[in-house]
Amino acid sequence: MEDINIDIFNLLDSQPEPSRGNVLLAKPTVDDACFKRSVILLVDHDSNGSMGVIVNRLTDFTLADVLDGPEYFEEIPLYMGGPVGLNQMFFLHTLGPEIIPNCQQVAKGLYFGGDYEAVKRYVVCGEPIEGKMKFIVGYSGWESGQLADEIARHDWVIQKRIDCQLLMNEQEEEMWKAAVESFGEKYRVWNLWPTEPSQN
Repeated sequence: MEDINIDIFNLLDSQPEPSRGNVLLAKPTVDDACFKRSVILLVDHDSNGSMGVIVNRLTDFTLADVLDGPEYFEEIPLYMGGPVGLNQMFFLHTLGPEIIPNCQQVAKGLYFGGDYEAVKRYVVCGEPIEGKMKFIVGYSGWESGQLADEIARHDWVIQKRIDCQLLMNEQEEEMWKAAVESFGEKYRVWNLWPTEPSQN
């Protein structure tokens, strides 16, 4: 008699090959403290490996903790992009090369990195941050073949068409739920999984 797969959250969908600008959405039963209910934007992917940043993991720190500047720096949140390179800060934005030279376009209307001094000038001048720029400490990295293995065991689903507005807002748990809903009716079961199963 064949074993019955009782994991109702493992939908066993085949996934497309990931590429830069895709979003990885963690399966609800992934319980790693860093990646639990994470929404990750892939900023690089090739045969050598992959790099991404978690966009829905707020920290208790602000820009004022890592950069000297005006008092309102204390109102600009920092996000944790992953467990690698926690001494590095990255920036995700919608500003484009006209405002932030040397940035890398990762998806339509969405950019990663760029000239640090241009970023600093933009922020110090009090230009709008919410919905336009995220400051991210650390990143998520995979060696060659590692991400493919995780996808094969259904830890992640891949979203090819991204919603920049969703990724750039300050939601955390709500962002993961909204991303799940964008996959359609079949995936609604994922939102039934409690955040803390042990307390259910």
